Amino acid sequence: MGYIYIEMKNMKKVLNFIKKVFSICKDWIVSNGVEGVLGLLLGFVLWSMGYKIYAGFAFGVFATRNWDLFKGWVKSKLTK
Repeated sequence: MGYIYIEMKNMKKVLNFIKKVFSICKDWIVSNGVEGVLGLLLGFVLWSMGYKIYAGFAFGVFATRNWDLFKGWVKSKLTK
């Protein structure tokens, strides 16, 4: 009976971890916007099809959007 309790306790920890990861991913997608997410997906699709130059443009959109997010985060930490 004690083994089942330990197993359920570990399962709750795993579920809490999965919920945190899901929440972080969801928040990143919401803050990144359509441009950033589509830039990443389109970049992977174009790269896998051999269109490396166009994929570079798509990844550039993705990187620019993430740079804006990172810059805003750093500014918020410096102004505190």
